[in-house]
Amino acid sequence: MITPEYMQQIVDRYLVAINAGDMAAVMALYADDALVEDPAGTEPKRGDEILQFYTNAFSGGAKVELTGPVRLSAKTAAFPFRAEIGKGDGQVMIVEVIDIFEFDPAGKVARMTAHFGPTNVTIRST
Repeated sequence: MITPEYMQQIVDRYLVAINAGDMAAVMALYADDALVEDPAGTEPKRGDEILQFYTNAFSGGAKVELTGPVRLSAKTAAFPFRAEIGKGDGQVMIVEVIDIFEFDPAGKVARMTAHFGPTNVTIRST
């Protein structure tokens, strides 16, 4: 049974894995047939495309942290967070995101959508 506590733990593990640069741990949260739509409205990524996406997105290192409470309903978790991603040129990209995880019956993330747009992205010099 997928409980609110379980979904909260998965969100926490996701953020810890990204901060650690552990893309294998991120992938372990996803179902084998998962879809990742990041940002929402783009062509969903599947299988190895998901690992490649995370590896590329966070190759410059990333610091992520919740910016508000996780919202839980049925088999879905929505959570606002800030990602600070090094661009390797003395700049940091800051993205304010709301991710939505939809869980399958086995408790794996079956679908993730990331909600943000140009007004949610800023660049800062380090």
